[in-house]
Amino acid sequence: MITRIRKLLTFSNVVACLALFIALGGTVYAAGKISGKQIRRSSLPGNRIKPKSIPSNRIKLKSLTGRQIKPNSLTGAQINQKTLTGISAAALASVQYEATTVRLDPNGRPTTLTANCPPGSYATGGGATVSNENEADINDSGPSGLRTGWTATGRGWWGNSDVTMTVTAVCVAVERPGGKVEYDSAR
Repeated sequence: MITRIRKLLTFSNVVACLALFIALGGTVYAAGKISGKQIRRSSLPGNRIKPKSIPSNRIKLKSLTGRQIKPNSLTGAQINQKTLTGISAAALASVQYEATTVRLDPNGRPTTLTANCPPGSYATGGGATVSNENEADINDSGPSGLRTGWTATGRGWWGNSDVTMTVTAVCVAVERPGGKVEYDSAR
């Protein structure tokens, strides 16, 4: 048995085993001695970080976008309302319909009419109708320039003096961020 062990104890086998033990020992040493302070910034790829191991206070403000947040993972209580921009359902104070009617020109000339929203509210939709579709039509319909109302152009056909056009605006009072609702409820 001793001769068998002597055959295995060649110089190259001893050096190889010694190198293996040193390499393994170095890895174990490194695993126990490397701290977060010794890791360079931006040197770890995302797939090397354990899921759910980074607390929220370690994430840079404004660095996440909506695409990086799992759908349905946030509740309203977790969102600072002052950080939302644009019109949201929470910012809508009320919805009001404003309608205006005009008699169309019996000579076939186009007639333009605007249904204006109350001060502090804006048109989010609208439309126009004529009293008799067989004797008139709507040429165009859309929000007014500053979205403070809804504008439409209609045309009555020759000789029809009793045709009217009604324009309706869907008006919404919007709460401005950091401000108050600009809708006059007495109206």
